Amino acid sequence: MQTKTFVNLTNDVLFKYVFSHEELAKDLLTSVFDYIGISKKIEKIEVFKDYPMYGKKLEDKIFYGDIVAILDTGEIVSIEMYTQFGREEYLKSASYLSRLFGSQLKKGETYINAKKVYSINFILGDYSGENKEMVNDYGFVRKINNPNMDNEFINMFLIRLDLIKKMVYNDYEKRLLKWGIFMIAKDMEEMEQIGREDKAMEQSIAYVKDFLEENGTTFKDKLTYEKNKGIDEGKRETAKSMLLDNVDSKTIAKYTGLTIEEIESLK
Repeated sequence: MQTKTFVNLTNDVLFKYVFSHEELAKDLLTSVFDYIGISKKIEKIEVFKDYPMYGKKLEDKIFYGDIVAILDTGEIVSIEMYTQFGREEYLKSASYLSRLFGSQLKKGETYINAKKVYSINFILGDYSGENKEMVNDYGFVRKINNPNMDNEFINMFLIRLDLIKKMVYNDYEKRLLKWGIFMIAKDMEEMEQIGREDKAMEQSIAYVKDFLEENGTTFKDKLTYEKNKGIDEGKRETAKSMLLDNVDSKTIAKYTGLTIEEIESLK
């Protein structure tokens, strides 16, 4: 029996399930760059889901991004969905963004070789009472002497989905706005109406239905499965990194919760 539960794309688990597919991530990112006026033609994209970013020590905090996309230019984009976005989420995003930027370089490389890193955060609500626009730009660059400077190497954008329905209807021809309306659809009927005869959105709907209804699995069960799978994948990646550093299996088991047998199978 198929579940009748409907959850829209503001749910972060469903969001990353859908947009971890490369063609859909490419379409969404192109719409973002077009809307904010960044001239960028994305020819190719490589997408990772639940992308871990490790520190150098065992006790260092590990950051997990919903989706990380590497463009054909070498630039890196972190894509996140937040129904609640406050100070904690802002600091998390900024920390993850900084680590992504620094991790590009190998020993001996100069900083000038680093590529630009973007964080695209879809949010609901007005973070800190200062984000009144649909797209809010947090550029990490000094602009006192040159306010028109546009060469940030680290750039965060907060995109307020809750403002989209207040936009002028004619503006919906802009693809980012159409994606936004699609994401916040109240039910499947509305989602299908918005996405009708739109190849990317129709494919997204197919993924949503697959996620919600496959084999009659309830959405709650699916969420639990995806969450546990992500945690297990993170533990295995941590164990692999520790093995490369010649950490013994007993110590790895202590820090990851994996069994000795599971760790040995990764060698």
